[in-house]
Amino acid sequence: MKNILIFNDISGLGNCSMSANLPVFTKYGLYCMPVPTAVYSMQTGFDGFCVLPNVEAGAFAKKALALRSADAVYVGFCNDTATLSAVGDLLADNATKTAYKFVDPIMGDNGKLYPVFDERYVAEMKRIVRRADCISPNLTEACLLADIDYAEFVDSLTCDNVTARCTDVFGDFLRKVGCRSAVITGIECDGVIYNAVLQPCNTTVLGLPKVRGNYSGTGDLFSSVVAAKLLCGTSLPLAVMAAAEFVGTALAATKCDDRRFGTEFCRVFDELD
Repeated sequence: MKNILIFNDISGLGNCSMSANLPVFTKYGLYCMPVPTAVYSMQTGFDGFCVLPNVEAGAFAKKALALRSADAVYVGFCNDTATLSAVGDLLADNATKTAYKFVDPIMGDNGKLYPVFDERYVAEMKRIVRRADCISPNLTEACLLADIDYAEFVDSLTCDNVTARCTDVFGDFLRKVGCRSAVITGIECDGVIYNAVLQPCNTTVLGLPKVRGNYSGTGDLFSSVVAAKLLCGTSLPLAVMAAAEFVGTALAATKCDDRRFGTEFCRVFDELD
């Protein structure tokens, strides 16, 4: 059994973040070592959410690592630059030197940073991802990490040129960002969602029809499946396709129309293999 150290927030509502990580990793036989980076009453898409004072994520993790080693580290949402920096320091520590490192660099969407972050956070994230074996930024986050013009890329995109544009624009992404591999998610064109899988020797673009709207937690669910499958020995393109298919299945099975509450992926959990 492999041990995975998980950095992410806990949200009381939204079926996202740690609520998505833990069941997926457990499903794949991983021993979970969760470290909360923040505790929210509900995910931040709800009005009136509140957050507990910052937890000492780095200190929490060191306590856990003193008792059990980590074969892998998963990094999701961090509440602020100080927390992200502490996580980054831990990724450079001898305690995680040999661990597989997967980073979901949550920072923004639709071409903009989330309001809780600033350019200092982006700069720190650029430092963090250089230690990663694989990262899973959405298109906005990928552009922020590699200093690519988001609007120019989106405006130039058609369904006929998606693969060519991704290969051209992101062909040098791994060298610029410093990670070993990446999947750029949420590249949308004419009702199809594409994911660009970047590996040292090739770029693969995989697409599936869009299912419903943008529900809370789908990115967490997607990244969790990709990371878990990689740790089980699945290739990155196959892991990405499996994750995309499962998220689509979960969205189709969700009965609640309020996207803030997230998907009801438990309805189709048995379809995850």
